[in-house]
Formats: sequence, structure tokens, C-alpha cells
Amino acid sequence: MQANESSAPRPLQMGAKGSYIVRLLMVGDSSCGKTSLVLRFDQNVFSTKFVTTIGVDYRDKMVKIEGAPMRLQLWDTAGQERFRSLTSNFFGRADGFVLCYDISNRPSFDHVIGWMRDIKTRAPPDCDIVLCGNKSDLDNDRVVTIEEGQALAEEYGVQFFETSALTGNNVEKMFTALATTIKRKRIDELEAADGASIAEQSQAGTVKLGGEGAAAAGKRALGNCC
Repeated sequence: MQANESSAPRPLQMGAKGSYIVRLLMVGDSSCGKTSLVLRFDQNVFSTKFVTTIGVDYRDKMVKIEGAPMRLQLWDTAGQERFRSLTSNFFGRADGFVLCYDISNRPSFDHVIGWMRDIKTRAPPDCDIVLCGNKSDLDNDRVVTIEEGQALAEEYGVQFFETSALTGNNVEKMFTALATTIKRKRIDELEAADGASIAEQSQAGTVKLGGEGAAAAGKRALGNCC
């Protein structure tokens, strides 16, 4: 069950060039392909060289989501336990998480529970999460079924995708889906709530037209008529 249902969502930060800033954290065990997913989404490339992320790496990508310009800040965090205290410091500023596991590595899937606990404990309650089963190209080596991934995502109330950074399958779709969810909650719903509040205030104002309010309105009308 998601923890983001208990409080109103924060408005997204607006950047200098009129785009919304969205901070997305890549989390999950080491060697799940988090860096490769970021590279595939950002540059549409795949590198066969494995380089362990030390601490936190950063990239950003400009996208348009349902007409809204959004600057996705992609924070690629290290999965090793020795970096956990460092990377968890970034959780409090996140707008969304891509929680990854490797479909050919059972422990990485088993550890999703611990990563989810860290997110729920340290991240803002309005964060959105995608559970990502990466390396779907390794189907012959699969040890985690699609059904298991879907069931765990449903248990936590989060979106689920299986991706392949190697082939690019579902990578852009996953990031776009997460950004769309954030946009609808943190922009559309807030604007709708603000509009409803203004409408209610306007209705309350027309009801209260009397006394000084009516006199002021009358003076404005007389001033504009001649």
C-alpha cells in the first residue's frame, strides 16, 4: 500500500526556463542495470562495459508530458550496502522512484522489500514509485516470473514494468508512465483544487454582496457608465 495517500501532494518546483523539475531516483541492488536504464533513456545507447556507480550519479533529460515541459533529474544511486547511508540522504527530495531488480537474480528481487521500506521511511509521502524488473532480454536465465513482479507491485500499489536496457524494450515507456503519474498528481490535481477553491471563494463573495460590498460595486458601476 502506498504511503502517499495520507497528505496533499507538494507542488512541483519550477525551473528557470519554465519547466517543472522532477527528481527521479534509481534504487535497487547493485548490478541490476540502473545505470544502463538511465543511459538508454537519456541517450538511447547501451554500453557493455560495467562500471559500478560510486555514491550517486546524475543526468537530466527534458521531456514534454501531456503538453507540460518537464526536466527529469535522474539520480542514479549505488546499490551497495556501504553507500546506503549516502544515497538515502537523497530520498527526502525525490518526486519519484524507479525501484529495480534483475529478473535473472532472485536475491535482487527479494531485497525489493527492504528498498521499499527505506523509501516509505525516508521519502516524502507523495512520491510515486515504479517497480522495474530489468534485463527482460535474459528470459532463458529468468528466475523471477512476470507474475511475481506484478503481484509484488500490486501489493505495494505501484506501477510495474519489465524492461531491457540492452534492447530498449519498455524503457522510455516506463519513465514516461512515471512522469505522467507525477504530472497528473502534482500539477493537474493541484490546479483543479486551486480552481475549485477560487470558484468557492467567488461564490461566497457573490453571496455576501450587500452593505459595503454592494455600495462599492454600485460606485464602480456609476463610475463606468458616463
